[in-house]
Amino acid sequence: MQKTLNSHTDAPDWINAPEIIALSSRSRIDLKKQLSELKNAAIDNPNNLESVYLAEKIRLTFNVNDPCRLLITIESKEVAIEVIDAAVNGLDLHPEKNWSEKSIFYGENPDCGRLAFVFPGQGSQYVGMGKDLIHCFPEGKVALAQADAVFKGLGELSKYIYPDSAEPEEKGGSPEDRLRATDIAQPAIGAISIAMIKILERFGVKPEAACGHSYGELTALFSSGCFDQKHFIELSAARGKFMAQAGKGKDSGAMMAVKAPLEQISEMLNSDETGVVLANKNSPDQGVLSGPTKEIIKLKNLFKEHKIRTTPLPVSAAFHSSLVSDAAGPFQQTLERFVFHPFGMPVYSNTTGARYPDAPLEAKALLGRHLVNPVNFVDEIEHMHQDGCRVFVEVGPKSVLTGLIKSILDGKDFFAISIDQTSGRRSGLADLAKALCHLASIGYPVDLARWLEN
Repeated sequence: MQKTLNSHTDAPDWINAPEIIALSSRSRIDLKKQLSELKNAAIDNPNNLESVYLAEKIRLTFNVNDPCRLLITIESKEVAIEVIDAAVNGLDLHPEKNWSEKSIFYGENPDCGRLAFVFPGQGSQYVGMGKDLIHCFPEGKVALAQADAVFKGLGELSKYIYPDSAEPEEKGGSPEDRLRATDIAQPAIGAISIAMIKILERFGVKPEAACGHSYGELTALFSSGCFDQKHFIELSAARGKFMAQAGKGKDSGAMMAVKAPLEQISEMLNSDETGVVLANKNSPDQGVLSGPTKEIIKLKNLFKEHKIRTTPLPVSAAFHSSLVSDAAGPFQQTLERFVFHPFGMPVYSNTTGARYPDAPLEAKALLGRHLVNPVNFVDEIEHMHQDGCRVFVEVGPKSVLTGLIKSILDGKDFFAISIDQTSGRRSGLADLAKALCHLASIGYPVDLARWLEN
């Protein structure tokens, strides 16, 4: 659907934003009746789906406390009838209490459980990430502008994220290569993650717990109120700089992802002799090795002999191992200059899998050693689930962590939702609309009245 550009600088630019139809009732039968009425209205006058009378009025009557909730996103009026028919069929075909199909989301559960934000780390960045959301929402523009003002690197972060296509390639390589650099990628991911946090706040979506993967743990701490945005960008830039410089003048090591059960990966390692560690426990069947380059190459060949798939990671050093200990020291010293405020919610640690300690000195010590300690994402997510977290929302570029969570909690009661489901391949506004619809369908009180609000 399309709205005209609003001239007010503090109003969203809803051009090409999809429509959201939000229905709620006491029964599926009544929902089907509402869908039938909606379809008839669309047939009589297709433009009605864009009117205040239909879509926006329906959103205002949506009640998250009703037993049955059905939400659909419609990206163009040409497919409106087709999507409505698919929703009707879905109500007949899916007896389960919660289901979704492409742009249709249905839920009956009375309590969705605690909601947690999960933040991605280095590797999830891509050129143009978050572009549609930054363009649409003023709070996104402000967050990125503030990050630009704080960042002290070569040029503004936004220029790395959204390079000018008219400019020739610089000596630093392609735009992707320049953004991939550790000292740029980390604060850039952080800036986009902050923008997404602010945009979700517009719709009343706020976390009750948080965690992050590797660099993302810093974003999780920010989201808890541990430090403000200025200090967050400063810490992100410092972390990226120290990690980029780690191991200079010597073998800084390498990292390699391995697609195999964690137990099997561990059995094939001999850390005492090789210095290679299982740096990331990403899911029950995926790990990342970190260690000396020649040893990583040997293990790659060994895994190949056992027909186990491996993928070298494009990183500058063997992160989360002793090979980057010369980055941990300066980062710990940098942390001493910052005040850690009380956490506004639980934040979970990659290192321990458990909650961060409340004492500022203990929290700083844990974060300071984070660079050299392995990331146990499996234990972390399992601990969060044990503590009552049932809804995991990935806030930041891509949807890597959403897939890992689904693997870790397979067979358990949970929801994993990504704000950037298509990683920029399709409309970022459509991705956001679907995430909001999914949350509302499972019973989270999303402020849908603010969708397409000027």
